[in-house]
Amino acid sequence: MNRERLQYLLERQGVGIASDEEQAELEAWYLTYESQPDFTERLSERALPALEAKMFEKIQTALEQENLHPIRSRRRILFTRMLQVAASILLVVMAGGGLYYYFSLTGLIREQTGYGQVRTVMLPDGSEVTLNGNSEITYRSNWGNEQLREINLIGEAYFKVIHTKDNRKFRVRTAEDFSLDVLGTQFTVANRKSGTRIVLDQGKVQCNLNDEENETLIMKPGEMVKFAGNPSDYVRESVETSVYSAWKEHKLIFNNTTLQEVSLILEDTYDFKIQAESPELLTRKITGSVPTDNIEILIQGIAEASGVIIAQNGKVLTITDRKR
Repeated sequence: MNRERLQYLLERQGVGIASDEEQAELEAWYLTYESQPDFTERLSERALPALEAKMFEKIQTALEQENLHPIRSRRRILFTRMLQVAASILLVVMAGGGLYYYFSLTGLIREQTGYGQVRTVMLPDGSEVTLNGNSEITYRSNWGNEQLREINLIGEAYFKVIHTKDNRKFRVRTAEDFSLDVLGTQFTVANRKSGTRIVLDQGKVQCNLNDEENETLIMKPGEMVKFAGNPSDYVRESVETSVYSAWKEHKLIFNNTTLQEVSLILEDTYDFKIQAESPELLTRKITGSVPTDNIEILIQGIAEASGVIIAQNGKVLTITDRKR
């Protein structure tokens, strides 16, 4: 089996859609893993967790067998090999940046991105979440037959939620007093220091404006709801939704956006600290598009569009007037 085939099978197994034949093919590969550990070096972020979870399952089975039967030499050797395989997989996952954490005791999964990183994650039901830089989601590793598919978000993410046959609700929670419920839809959620923002592309979203869920707001496609602090003090408006999800395509789109708002993006997503020689400079507005896959070009594009000079010193950006 080549690496591409292995990755395909692991990803299908990870979301519970692998056929019996594909499961059997994976079982045969597990038995020969010891002779080909390098296969894990380039597996995707979705394949590695599936492989890791499978090895934990095998270890648990081996432990149960050890408790049920007397220890035999052959079983002891197999058990030792299983531990070695699992340890090597864990090392690979950690070496890959530590972006996937499997909590066997709590049944939780946490996915993270670093500053400036964009990454797509497949959820247990087949829904997709694209994380913007400096963002994190937490969810249960197996939703099973639970009627509520719940995920916690810190940062910013774009959701493509699958509508299940039994109409199970999908919930995104950003705080104790705010969450939103959907059945199947596409939307962006930002939960940053400056506040919370929801932009709906398709479908329908219900915003729960307090923890008791007795105050709700139904959003329509093309709408944005945002607030800072109390969810009940929200602002609702119609927007061009692509502006708020352009970061998925590694670009930022500004439409009469102030440098103050741009500065918050640079701080939240890229870990920059902004210094301006005068508060007036931060009121200047920008319209246009800049790429985000090259930080130097990003900073230069913002500076040119707003008629300022932006000097970078490590993680500090100093803004001065170009006309000075």
